[in-house]
Amino acid sequence: MAELKHNLSLDEFRARAVQLGLTLSEEDLGHLHKGYLGLLQLLERIPTDWAAEAEPGHIFQPLLEAGR
Repeated sequence: MAELKHNLSLDEFRARAVQLGLTLSEEDLGHLHKGYLGLLQLLERIPTDWAAEAEPGHIFQPLLEAGR
């Protein structure tokens, strides 16, 4: 996965929105930028090396039909 740029300023965010053809108000840009930075902070918390043995197994059983 490509490295994400975590220090994207509001001006850079605004420039990218313009490049994508988005017509957003300053208020919308501010909310989206804040959400973008929050999402990146959450992504940083996801471990890169999952311990598979710590995850519970999933067991799928067929559904029972009524009247059987």
